[in-house]
Parts: sequence; structure tokens; C-alpha cells
Amino acid sequence: MTEYFHFLRPWWFIALAPAILLFILALRRAKSGDNMWNKYCDPHLLKYLLSKNKSDSGTLLPYLILSLWVIAIIALSGPTWSMYAQNVYQKNVARVIALDVSRSMNAADIAPSRLERGKYKILDLLHGIREGQTGMLVFSSQAFVVSPLTADSNTIASLIPVIDSSIVPVQGSDISAALNKAVSLIKQSGFSQGEIILVTDSTPTNEALATAQKLAGEGYITSVLAIGTKQGGPVTNADGSLVTDSSGNVTLATLNSSALEKLANSGRGEYIAFSNNNSDIKQLLDQSHISTNGPTKKMETKSLWKDEGHYLVWLLIILCVFIGRRGLLERIC
Repeated sequence: MTEYFHFLRPWWFIALAPAILLFILALRRAKSGDNMWNKYCDPHLLKYLLSKNKSDSGTLLPYLILSLWVIAIIALSGPTWSMYAQNVYQKNVARVIALDVSRSMNAADIAPSRLERGKYKILDLLHGIREGQTGMLVFSSQAFVVSPLTADSNTIASLIPVIDSSIVPVQGSDISAALNKAVSLIKQSGFSQGEIILVTDSTPTNEALATAQKLAGEGYITSVLAIGTKQGGPVTNADGSLVTDSSGNVTLATLNSSALEKLANSGRGEYIAFSNNNSDIKQLLDQSHISTNGPTKKMETKSLWKDEGHYLVWLLIILCVFIGRRGLLERIC
């Protein structure tokens, strides 16, 4: 038992610092209070003026308060040495994050680039996911799997830093292919419904709109996190060089927000514009827009540490009742 003994909330021991300080101050005050007659009486007369029992007992109060404080802190810190089985209910939700890695995502209208900020948003999203399983893919003219569906978001997060627009062999932006690949991942994990989160700046084609609408009818909704600004910015290659057209003009990447919003509506999901705070991530994590799909609940059994601090609470109550007896504090203080 001793090898498993620890505290669930050890930070409560910080509260012992003011307790010790107050104890020292109270102890000094109690002792100085007993001897304040030293200023006015000769030492050989004090034994006739002061009650010896009162002088000895007057210093018991700081010890008493400190003892009660220590017991309360230990109880709050959650001492434990055993575990118990607990049934945990979790929503069985399937998500696939589809990140656009086409060359337009290198535009720097959102510093340092659309792609980098999109990756940061995905990391925030993964950090906030508490339920279900998540997968990820990247796409340009084709879609490529980064990770199949997993309950461990850290696995996906570890792969994101190395993603850039050079990892795909052919440039372009086929949203329809990304949607179909995402649904394939969801089905492979045994889900009959789920959510696809597109992180993109590309303008959807009519084929993409039709695909999103078709998949929504089957229970796979599409939400869009639009990365970019309407003003746009110059497009760069993965090495940082500017992309130019056949006439030598710098290519600018804009954002067709109305088309992307239409895509989200076709997919019965949410259209969310990029923001510099976490409001867009909170909206993505909100499950209200997929509640109609009726995600089932999955029961798991987890082993949790049993908080044994309640025994000390009973001890604290008994001591307080005993100390509160009539006349007891007068005798010890």
C-alpha cells in the first residue's frame, strides 16, 4: 500500500506556508502577552502576579489551530493509496480534419502564412477535443492520409509540424477528393456518420458542392474553417520564392468566403471564418450542429484513484465538536 501512496491534489500543501507564518506570529504574541508585566514588575514578583497554569496553557491555542489547519490541508490534498473501477461514458464521435496544402496556402496575408496559421489552429483543435476519434488528411489535387482515426490526438499533433505544401507531388485543390477520402477513413473505423472539418482557402467547384450535399444526406457533415482574407496576399513556393504567372506577374491568393459558406451549407455543417483568438476553435468544438446525427454513447471502464481524504474530514469534525464543548477553550486558552 505504501508504494502507491500519494496525493491527488498536492498543490494544497502551499496553504501550509501561511499557516506556519500565522503560527509563529501567534506563538510570539501569546508568549509576549504572558510576559508583558516584565515592563512594570520586578522578576521576583511575577510568580505572585501571574498564574502558572494560565501562562503555560495560553500558548496551546496556536498549536491547536495549526493542528486543525494541517489536518484540513491533508484532507483537501486527497491522500490515496488504492484504485476503483469507474464507468465512463463518452460520445462516439468521428472527425476527420482535412488540411489544404495547395500552394495558395503559402500566401502571407495571415502571417506567417495561411498554412502555418492553419496548422496552429489544428493543434488548438486537437488540444480541445475530449471525446470520440479523430483522423487527419492533407490534400491538394489529391488527398493523402496523415493519420487514421484515433482517440490519441497527440499522435496527430506530433505529425503536423512537418507538413508543408511540398509534401504533395501535384499542385491543385480538389475538395471533392478530400471529402471522399475523409468519408473513407470514417467508414474504415466502423462509423456510419461523422464530421469532416475542412481547413482551406480554396474555392469549391460544383462537384465539391454536390459531393458535400450527397455525403450530408448519408450522415457525414462538412464544416469549413476558412483561412485567409478577402484582400489576399502573394503566393509563395515552399522555399519562399514568389509564384508568378506566364507574364511574370506575382500571383495573388484571395478568399471566396461566400463560396466556402455555400459549401458548409451544402454539407449541413458550420462555416467558420479564421480569427486571431480561439472563438473559431470553440465553434468547431461545439457539437450542437451535429447532434441531429445522434452520436451513440460508448461506455468504458477506467481505473481511478480513490480519494481517502474524507476520513480526515470526519476526524476534523470530531475535534471541532470536542473543542467546542463549553468551557474547554477557556481552560486551554
